[in-house]
Amino acid sequence: MISAAKPTNEAQRVAALYDYDILDTIPEKEYDDITKIAADICGMPISLITVIDDERQWFKSAIGIEGTETTRDVAFCAHALLKPEEIFIVPDSSKDERFHDNPFVIGPPHVGFYAGVPLMNDDGNAVGTLCVLDSKPNELTREQKETLKALARQIVAMLEMRKMNKLLRAQKAEMAQLNEDLSQFAHVAAHDIKSPCASISMCATYLRENYSHKIDGEGRVFLDMMEETSLSAISLINGILSHAQQVNSDTVEKELFQFGSLAEEVKKLITIPEGFTFESKNNKMQLYTCRSVVLQVLVNLCNNAIKYNDKEEGLVSIDVMEEGAYYSFSVTDNGPGISTENQAKIFELFSTLGVNDRFNKAGTGIGLATVKRLAEKMGGKISVTSEIGVGSVFNFTIRK
Repeated sequence: MISAAKPTNEAQRVAALYDYDILDTIPEKEYDDITKIAADICGMPISLITVIDDERQWFKSAIGIEGTETTRDVAFCAHALLKPEEIFIVPDSSKDERFHDNPFVIGPPHVGFYAGVPLMNDDGNAVGTLCVLDSKPNELTREQKETLKALARQIVAMLEMRKMNKLLRAQKAEMAQLNEDLSQFAHVAAHDIKSPCASISMCATYLRENYSHKIDGEGRVFLDMMEETSLSAISLINGILSHAQQVNSDTVEKELFQFGSLAEEVKKLITIPEGFTFESKNNKMQLYTCRSVVLQVLVNLCNNAIKYNDKEEGLVSIDVMEEGAYYSFSVTDNGPGISTENQAKIFELFSTLGVNDRFNKAGTGIGLATVKRLAEKMGGKISVTSEIGVGSVFNFTIRK
C-alpha cells in the first residue's frame, strides 16, 4: 500500500476546510440526498461525501458503509486531492500497487472500484471528495462522470453557503453586541449631558423669576437663549434615545385591528390646532400587522404635517389600502410642500431643512429617519410626493 503525499497547498487547503465548519457535524438531508443520487446514477452500492483534515478522512454523508471516519493514510480520497481538477478513478484496486493491500480492499467493504471527484473551491483548495465505490472492478460512462462532477459542484456551493451563513451569524452577533454597547453608552452620555442642560434651564428660570428687576433687557434675552438652547439639547438627546430604542427593538408582534380604531388613537396622541381638520379614510379596513409600529409612524408623520403647516386652515388626512403583499399607508397635508431636491434629504438622520415649525421650534432631524428605519424594518419603504405651496403626501408600506 502507498499512502498519498500531501498536496503542496496543504496548509491553505486545511484552512479552507476549517472555514466551512463542516467537520463532525450532524447528518443533513441535503448532503444525504446527493450521495443517494450519486449511488443511483452510477449503480454503485457505496457513495460518500468525505472531507480530509491533517490526519483523518471524515464522512459527511455515507451510503452502504459503516463508520464515520478513517485515518488519512488508508484513504483513497487522499490520492484524489493531488489532482483536484480531475476525477480520480481506480478501475481495479487489486491490480493497483497503491491499493492492492489496503485494509479496505483486503477486508470490508472490499473495495474493488473507486471514483472520486475532488470538492475544489474557487481558490483551488480541494477539501474532500464525492466518491462512489463498488466491491468489484467497474467503470463509469461519460454521462456518469459528468453527473458526479455536477453533484460535486453542488456540494461546494453548499459549503460556500455554509461559510457565508457562518460569517453572517458572526456579523449579526457582533452587530448585536455593538448595538448593546452603543445603547449603554448613549444612556450614560445622555444622562451626563441632560443633567447639566437641565441645571442650566433651571438656573435661567430661577434668575428670571427672582432677579428680573436686576437684569436689563439684554440680560433677559441671554437668559431666554440659555433656556431655549438647553431645552433644545434635551429634546435632541431624548430623540436620539428614542430613535435607538425603536429601530433596534426586536419586538414585532402582529395583531388584528381595524384602521378606524387606530386612527382614533392617532387623533388622541396629536395636538390638532383650532382651524385644522383631521380625517381618516377606509376606517373599516381590517389589518393584521404590528399595530405599535404603524401607530408610531402615523403619529410622527401627522405631527410633522401639523407642525410645519403654514395654513390657517390646515388639513391632515390618513388612509390605508392593500397592495399585493403590502399594506400601503398615506398621510396627506396642505402645508408648504417640499422641494424635489430636499425630498430624499429629509429622511437622513440629523438632516434638517433649517426651517422652524409653526411654533418657532427647530427640528432635530431624527423623526423622519426613525420612520424610514421602522418602515424598512417591517419589510417596506417610505416616500414623499410634494408640490410647493400645495402640500405633501407621505406614503409608507409594511409587508403583511
